[in-house]
Amino acid sequence: MVAQSVHLRGIILKREASGEQFHRLNVLSETTGNTLVMMRRPKKNIRSGSTPDLFDDIEAVLDKKGDGGFGFIKEVTILNRRRGLAKSFIALELACEWSTILMKNLPRGMEVGSAYQLTERGLDAWEKRVQPEAVFFKCLFVYARNEGYPVKYDWFQKLTHQNRITVASILNTPLNELKMKAEEVRKCNDDLKHYIQHHTDILL
Repeated sequence: MVAQSVHLRGIILKREASGEQFHRLNVLSETTGNTLVMMRRPKKNIRSGSTPDLFDDIEAVLDKKGDGGFGFIKEVTILNRRRGLAKSFIALELACEWSTILMKNLPRGMEVGSAYQLTERGLDAWEKRVQPEAVFFKCLFVYARNEGYPVKYDWFQKLTHQNRITVASILNTPLNELKMKAEEVRKCNDDLKHYIQHHTDILL
């Protein structure tokens, strides 16, 4: 079967070695969801700055045979690097946790526009390293709501009055104006994840 050229634009959610010659990438594409592609590993004398890394925005041309299986990257352009993420351990850790949730739940070969845009905003916020726990909470809450789960009318309404005030502040206050301790936000994250684990089909 003759390989066809396929164009792909998206965000790298995961990069791992696959044998001695390739990296396997999970790329979040707005039009094709969680997309698996193979990329040849660079030679040792090639500077690392030319190689796409985790959470980079890329545009690539793939060689692909048929509708199933992997595409192999033939050409790649790095549109945006998010180097700021590496400057904060907690921001990077939460971004990786978020990407794992996406890879477990997003379909392949289908449009995922709202999840893509949510992830793009989340990564840009994590890169600024302001209230990273609140960024995660916003992403998870909005994702669950967009998936049709009643996080606002079930989970939120069953919280104590004080916890409802805290959650509303996280959701409605701009990150650079949010004056809340990380421990408070982590408690909200834990409560929301517990609800999602026991009352939805979302895999965490």
